[in-house]
Amino acid sequence: MTRLRSAGVTGLVVLALLPLARAADDEPSFKKRGDQEKQFVTLVGEAIVKAAHGTAKKTALLEYAYKEPKPNRTELTLKMEYYGAVVGKRYVADIVVKIDSTDKNAWEVLNIDYADTNTAIKQNEKKIQELIKKFNR
Repeated sequence: MTRLRSAGVTGLVVLALLPLARAADDEPSFKKRGDQEKQFVTLVGEAIVKAAHGTAKKTALLEYAYKEPKPNRTELTLKMEYYGAVVGKRYVADIVVKIDSTDKNAWEVLNIDYADTNTAIKQNEKKIQELIKKFNR
């Protein structure tokens, strides 16, 4: 009977942690970009805006472009919009994701530059830079 309860509790713990594991898998990876480019770029932009401003609402991709400043380097430039949670004001973010594109099937993010029109609340630079590890998994 004790073993049965223990197994039941373990099962509940595993079920409770499943959404957390799934959430981590939902983050975009530059090593597994896939074929749906606009969808991937939108997810990248949303992740960066959410890292910069945790309370951002209604994020949307306005435009994006790839540039190759030099061999084996690519820059993904994004223009995103989001709305503040409290006031509901619209903000625009300019993002540059600097990428080592030596291996065309497994890009590696080197840095993320972020700036937006929100002068009331400063972006969380630490969380933005922490995304680099997640994007490179």
